[in-house]
Amino acid sequence: MSFLDTVKAIPVTDLAERLGYSLVKKGRYYSLREHDSVMIDVQKNCFWRNSRFIKGFKGGAGSIIDFMMEFGEEPDYKAAMRRIALIYGIDGEKSPTIHYQQKAVPEITSKAEKKSKILTCKGVELPEKAKNTNQIFRYLLWRGISSKVIKYFLARKLLYEDVHSSCVFVSPHEDFACVRGTGKNRFLMDCKGSNYDRCFFFKGKANARTIIVAESVIDIMSIMTYFEIKGEWHGNYGYLALAGTGKINAIFTHLKQEPQINRIVLCLDQDEAGCAADERVLERLKKIEFPGRCDIKKPPVKSCKDWNDYIMTLQ
Repeated sequence: MSFLDTVKAIPVTDLAERLGYSLVKKGRYYSLREHDSVMIDVQKNCFWRNSRFIKGFKGGAGSIIDFMMEFGEEPDYKAAMRRIALIYGIDGEKSPTIHYQQKAVPEITSKAEKKSKILTCKGVELPEKAKNTNQIFRYLLWRGISSKVIKYFLARKLLYEDVHSSCVFVSPHEDFACVRGTGKNRFLMDCKGSNYDRCFFFKGKANARTIIVAESVIDIMSIMTYFEIKGEWHGNYGYLALAGTGKINAIFTHLKQEPQINRIVLCLDQDEAGCAADERVLERLKKIEFPGRCDIKKPPVKSCKDWNDYIMTLQ
């Protein structure tokens, strides 16, 4: 079997769960709790989005590779294939080293049964811990993160090193976790069962009134490092990493749960997707008549895509 055939043989349903989505049965198909317009055909191993797919339109439908581009936020076909290969341990034409299971075709049930069987997020599957944190400490220092910020994460158990020497970031309530590789090949993965309604959220102090929002935990750590460089204590704020730009609903979840928040600082990437997400957030805040203040803060250097790019220029 060729490399492409091996990748395409992996069930879309298995990848969806590994990316942190919850499967819901819809007739003889599966959908996603987080995106109910998505339909996955397990027999043909393909998906489509009813909200986007139009005949002849590129995007919103296709194989597991297209699914990774759509929901794994990979920029192109080759990048999506490489990331799938990393997740499943595919090397050339060899079989995957990570086992997966094909979902059975769902039986058609009544509407009442469907409602009672909608999956909910009950926990996160965390990778096995390593005995030390040497590799992730070196890696994060290389990324420009201050040692104080790294120790802050370790002390609060927001971070640990897994047996593959990757960084595992875990939110305080263990309802969201993600993995970032420390090797030469870029590897990112949200842990199965992560709750995208909350994403990665923590508060430096219980009554934090300002929430700093970024796209990744590395960006959050970079912003905390920036505060430290300015001589400001980074523990004054709440922090939210959205796992990209498609999960802005988490902001509004925390506004409901943290009524003391009166300021939002959007520190999303300095690119088209980040700027578009800024606009979506501002529009929704206006719609709900948010009484507080919302600021947009991009890296001081325009050539830097995100806050980590900027912090690395300061080394």
